[in-house]
Amino acid sequence: MSLSDDKVGAAQEGRGFGRAGRTLGLVLGPTLAVGLAAVGAPAGLSQDAWLTVCVLSLMLSWWFTEAIPIPATALIPLVAFPLLGVTSETGAAAPYADPILFLFIGGFMIAAAIERWNLHARIALQVASKVGANPTALIGGFILAAGSISLWISNTATALMLTPIALGVIKAMADQGYENPAFSAAMVLGVAYAASIGGMGTPVGSPTNLIAMGFLNARGTELPFGEWMVLGVPIVVILLPVLWFLVTRGLKRASAEDTARGRQVLNKALVELGPMHTAERWVLGVFAFVAAAWMLRTLLIKLPGLYMLSDMGIAVTGVLALFLLPSGDKTQTRLLDWHTAERIPWGIVILFGGGLSMAAAMESTGLSAWLGDALQGLRGLDLLMILAALLFVTLIATELMSNVATLTAMLPIVAALATALDVNPLLLVFPVSIAASLGFMLPIATAANAIAYATGYVELKRMLRVGLTLDLIGIGVILIVNAALAQVVLG
Repeated sequence: MSLSDDKVGAAQEGRGFGRAGRTLGLVLGPTLAVGLAAVGAPAGLSQDAWLTVCVLSLMLSWWFTEAIPIPATALIPLVAFPLLGVTSETGAAAPYADPILFLFIGGFMIAAAIERWNLHARIALQVASKVGANPTALIGGFILAAGSISLWISNTATALMLTPIALGVIKAMADQGYENPAFSAAMVLGVAYAASIGGMGTPVGSPTNLIAMGFLNARGTELPFGEWMVLGVPIVVILLPVLWFLVTRGLKRASAEDTARGRQVLNKALVELGPMHTAERWVLGVFAFVAAAWMLRTLLIKLPGLYMLSDMGIAVTGVLALFLLPSGDKTQTRLLDWHTAERIPWGIVILFGGGLSMAAAMESTGLSAWLGDALQGLRGLDLLMILAALLFVTLIATELMSNVATLTAMLPIVAALATALDVNPLLLVFPVSIAASLGFMLPIATAANAIAYATGYVELKRMLRVGLTLDLIGIGVILIVNAALAQVVLG
C-alpha cells in the first residue's frame, strides 16, 4: 500500500477555510490594504513604513485564507515594494537569493537522493527492527526513525518518505492476521508527529528553523548549527517518548503471536531490500559528511583556508558531490540527476524569500524600530509570561495557517519585542520558531498532519485529542528547556 501523490495533494490543497474563505480573503486583503492606506500612518511612523504595513496586511489576509497559493502570495513584495517606492527592485528581490534559501535547497536535494536510492527505507526498517517487533515497539521504532531522519531532512520530506513504508508495514501485519485500527492510527500519527518533533532539533530539520536563522543573520545575529542542536535536541529527546506514550495508550498488550507477526514483517521487508549497494553507501557517506561538517563548522573555520566556510557552502558541496559521484550500477548514472533534484518543493523557497523580503522592508523603513518603541510598556512584565503568551499565539496561528507563514509574520514582532525588553533576540526567536513546529491538532496545521490524515486511518477526533495534549506538553517543554539552557548557550 502506498500513499498516492493525488491523495496527499488533495489533503494539502484542502487547507484554509474552503472556497468561501478563499473568496472572502481575495476581497478582504485588498480592502484592508487600501483602507489602511486611506487612514494614513500613525504619529512617528514614516509613509514608507505604513505602506509596508498595508502590503503586510494584504499578505497576511491571503496567507490566512489561502486566497491564492501561499507561495504565490510571497511574490507580492517583488511587485508592491518597487511600485510603492518602499524599496528598489534589487532591494525587494535580493532576499529571494538569501544564503539560507540555498541551505534549504541543498538539504532537500540531499533528501531527494536518499529517497531515490531507498536509503530512508533501510534506515527506518533497521531502526524499527532494533527496537522490537511487537506492535507497540514497532510504533516506537518508526517514531524513533522518523525523529532521527527529520533531524537532518525537512519534516515534510521525512513524512512523505516514511509514511508509505509505515503503510506497507500496516498492510503486511494485516495480511499476517493482525488488523487493528488503533495500531494503524498510532503508526501513521507517530510518523507524522515524530517528523515534526525531530525537525526541531537542527536548523535544517524544518523550514521554520531556517526562516528564523535567516531572519537573525540579516540582523547580524548568528546561532551556530551546534548551538541550535544543544537547545533543540533536548526538546526532541523529551517529546519523542511522550509521543510514543500518547499514541500507544490504550493499545492492547501484544501477544506472542503479534510479536512473531511483527518480526516476520520486518525480516521480510529487510530481505526484499537486499544488501546495501554501492549507491546507498555513497549517498550515506555524503550525508554523513554534510551532517558532521554542519555540527563541526565552528571548529572547521579555524583551519587554514576554511575561515569562510558556511552551512550553505557545506550543503551545496554535498549536493555537487551527489551530482558528480557515480552510482556504481550498470547504467553509470550519478547519485543525483536533475530530474530527481528539480522535484523539491520550490514553492517553499519562494515563500522563504517573500518572508525575508518583508522583514527587510520592515527593517529599512523603520517599522521594526517603531514597533519596538511601541512595545516599551511591556518592559516591566515577567519575561517568562511574555514568552509563554508568544508561544500560545504562535501555536494557535500555526494550527490554522501555514507554520512558515505564521513564523514569517511573527518574527518581526518578536524582534521588536526583544528590543523593547532589552533582551537577546535569540531568547525569544528560538522558542517561537520551535513552537511553529507544533500544531498537532488539525490536518491543515502542517503538511505532515495532512499526509497522516490522507491515509484514512486517523479520525479527526483522535488527532484533536492526541494533538492538543502534545501541543500543551510541547509548550511546557520548550519553556523549560529554553529557561534551563538558553542562558548558558546564548549568554
